[in-house]
Amino acid sequence: MFAAISKRYDLLNRVLSFNQDKYWRRVAVSKLRVDGDSCWLDMCAGTGDVSIEMVKQEDFSGSVVAGDFCAEMLRYGIQKCKHLDINNIKFVNADAENLPFDKNTFDGAITAFGIRNIADRKKALLELTRTVRNNRRIVILEFSLPTNRIFKSVYHYYFKRILPLSGSILSKNDTAYSYLPASVQAFPGRQEFAALMKNVGMKNVEYFDLTFGIVTVYVGTTQK
Repeated sequence: MFAAISKRYDLLNRVLSFNQDKYWRRVAVSKLRVDGDSCWLDMCAGTGDVSIEMVKQEDFSGSVVAGDFCAEMLRYGIQKCKHLDINNIKFVNADAENLPFDKNTFDGAITAFGIRNIADRKKALLELTRTVRNNRRIVILEFSLPTNRIFKSVYHYYFKRILPLSGSILSKNDTAYSYLPASVQAFPGRQEFAALMKNVGMKNVEYFDLTFGIVTVYVGTTQK
């Protein structure tokens, strides 16, 4: 499914989010606090938008590993970085539930719009904590359901009626953007997912809603 939409993935993100996806990624990366000569993991990286945002941070002189199970997504990410003359992002084909990295490899990790697509979310979070050094941040950016009653009704109409139709027309794929609303509905609520982060051993877990609660940024700190 993801391979089928990889060519138009960036365009779809911009159009269907009304260009808000760039703002959401900027906020999520700011919560990660990337700094200096360090190494960071962007898991479920897709075409590398979050990785690119990370290396653009002021005074950043380190590197990012962009991992994803979809080789087609990574291929477009590599092309994008070549076009932008970015050479400190390494794209790696990786399974989020079994990361091909040693423990304590990274200074922090981020996953944007990917954790809800993973079958065993607890195992994926455990893998993030395993590969991130002690007392460092893990940030999860994910879609959520708005809590405001009026906005919630508008959101549901757009998400269930307009987005799947627009997505299928733009992507020329009938499945991907019908799957999106269902996957968001099935994702745990904010408190439940924050509890899961604590359950795998993270401390100082907190979350922040963006754009009326359309998306939520979860932040936790490793402790070993």
